[in-house]
Order: sequence, then structure tokens, then C-alpha cells
Amino acid sequence: MRRASVGLACAAALIAVPACDSGQATPPVSQAAATPSAPLPQPAGNLCERVGPTLAGEWKAEEQPPASFPLADVCSLTNAADPNNQYSISLGVLPVSAQDAAELRKYDVRRLKGHYVVQPVDGGVGQDSWAVDPAAAGPWVVFRSGNRLVKVSRPLGGKGQLNAVKAVARTIERLPGGFPPTRSMHRRPECERGTAAAEKLLAAKAAARRDTLVNGFVSCRWASTRQAAVAIGGGLGSDAAIAFTNLRNAGTGPVVSNRRVPVGQEGWQQDNGFLAYQLAENAFVTVVAHPMPSTQSAGVLALARALRPIHLR
Repeated sequence: MRRASVGLACAAALIAVPACDSGQATPPVSQAAATPSAPLPQPAGNLCERVGPTLAGEWKAEEQPPASFPLADVCSLTNAADPNNQYSISLGVLPVSAQDAAELRKYDVRRLKGHYVVQPVDGGVGQDSWAVDPAAAGPWVVFRSGNRLVKVSRPLGGKGQLNAVKAVARTIERLPGGFPPTRSMHRRPECERGTAAAEKLLAAKAAARRDTLVNGFVSCRWASTRQAAVAIGGGLGSDAAIAFTNLRNAGTGPVVSNRRVPVGQEGWQQDNGFLAYQLAENAFVTVVAHPMPSTQSAGVLALARALRPIHLR
């Protein structure tokens, strides 16, 4: 714009001002105008660290294990004066389109059936949003911002809780600088034993990974935008141990969709593909392909068997 304005000024004064004669050199453009502007600094901290200071009171931000589907980095905010006053915030690892978001909303609808008497409604936040407010659980809002999927939830339900979730979601949408790029691949070498089987479930190369080691137990996650293959290990009292106990106690029968499968000391799998098995007295694993229900039960079992050695402690 600076060059254009100089040229126009000379053109307008061409007859009256000899200094603007076409034979004379054009005055040099200032160095400041010629130098490209420096890129804006990337925002520092995860979403919880950025949102916490905007809330009333003192809040503690902590990183949490990744969400398996859609694959997301998760953090939590806990009020210093009331530990039950919490938010969980998930930021999707992979970019999503409006069509992707619509498919993931359909998955939320299917997942709710049989668990809650509630349907998602328009979230009123950001793009392609939806909100769920179950009577027996905490509410959540999902929305798309900057082509990333964000989920904000509360662990407890009740009057005003959904509005509180929406307020945090709107704060996230307005954060300056948007979302910084994230590393798509967080790999652990132990999980490579299962990559071939996992990518068969995805029917593609994994676009993102979130492998973790928590309390000595490895968990492996492979994902594309609309699919994921996940194996999560844990000890006594873990989600994996609870899932195994529930499947084993359900047993088999004409109205039970469980069956024994040959993996670990004892393994059980549902018709929807979900599998849980015990490796040792204090070692349990769940393996699943998302979205559920999966028609690839054999592929899930193959992934479980490929990874069995890494969960032995």
C-alpha cells in the first residue's frame, strides 16, 4: 500500500512538481514498510491453563490421559475451594470438517441410547455444536473451532450446569491466537507390536497416535478422523479391571452378547467388538475399535493378541 500511495501522489502532482518527473528516482520506501511483519507468538499452555485465569476464583489445571474417540488431548480444571467443581476440556488432535463433525454427532446419539433418556440438542457455541444434558450425569458441549473439535464437560449434573459448560466453551472460542498446532504422533516403542493390526482396523495408516504409560501400564491409541483402535492397560481398580469383571460376571446366555476369547489368562468379548482380558492378578487390558458397535471383532482380538506381551509386567 505504501508504494501505491507514493506513486499516486507523484501522478497527481506530475505537472506542478518537477521532483516527481518520471526521469527522477522514486524516493526509497522505508525499511519498516518493506520488512514483513513478524508472526504472532503462539499461545502458551494447554486450554485449561489458558481458560483458568478467566474464571472466578482459583483453579488448578492438570493434564489427563487422552480421550480415545475422537482422539483428543484432555486437561481438567479443579476449583481450589471446591474439588467437586470441575471442568474437563478435550481438544481434538486431528482437523475435522463440518461433515466429520456431523458423523461424530451421530456417534454420540448412538452411544447415548441405552444409557440416558436424552438426545443431543444444538449447543449454541461455535460451529457445528451440540449439547447433552443427562439427568443422571454431568452435561457436555461439543463444538468445532478452527477446524478442531472441542468438548467441555462437567462431572456433575444439576440446575445451571449446562450454562456453566457453555460459558467455558464460549471463552475457549474467543481465546486470542486460536489453537497452536499439535504433534499428531506420540508413540511408545512397545505399541509398535500392534500397529499392523490396528491399521487393519482403521483400513488406513494411522494419522495420529497417543501412546501413554500410566502407573506402569502402557496404553496404545491409533486414529484417523472418524476411527480409532485402542488398547488400555491397568491394574486392580482400573477401568480395564472393572470392565473385565463386568464382562466376566455377565457370563453367557441367550440374552447376553458375551463370549470367551483366547487371549491372556481369561478374555471376554462382546458382540460389539469390545474386549477385556486379564493377564495376571494385577494386570488387565481393554481393546476396542471405534466407532462402536464394531463389526470387526476378529480384528480387535488380533490386536489384543499382538499386544499381549507388552502388558506383562
